[in-house]
Amino acid sequence: MTKSRFMEKQPSVKVVEKDKVYVYICLNEKEVTEDHINSEESAEPVTMYEYDYKEIIEDIGVLDVDDVKANPDKYLNYEKAVVKTDKERIAELEAMNAELSTTVDSILTDVLPTLMSV
Repeated sequence: MTKSRFMEKQPSVKVVEKDKVYVYICLNEKEVTEDHINSEESAEPVTMYEYDYKEIIEDIGVLDVDDVKANPDKYLNYEKAVVKTDKERIAELEAMNAELSTTVDSILTDVLPTLMSV
């Protein structure tokens, strides 16, 4: 999330769907005045609108757009999911497989004989 200023008031959520979903979130509006220098080099105060701002770009279907519109504050710190490499996914699956193998071995050698003797 960042702070952004605009010349005009912004909607809290704007969604544009094209090849991807583009979401623009503007919350916690604050009216601020800045000294603006026009072409004659004279200072002219300008009213701007400052927001907590987040821009999200995702593939279509990744975000629940209705939830974003209903609960934009939940998405102010949204981070795109990191796609794991094949090596990372294989290592994770191998670790899970080893853990499952240990559990199954434990059941076969410790738990099952105990249950069979009852």
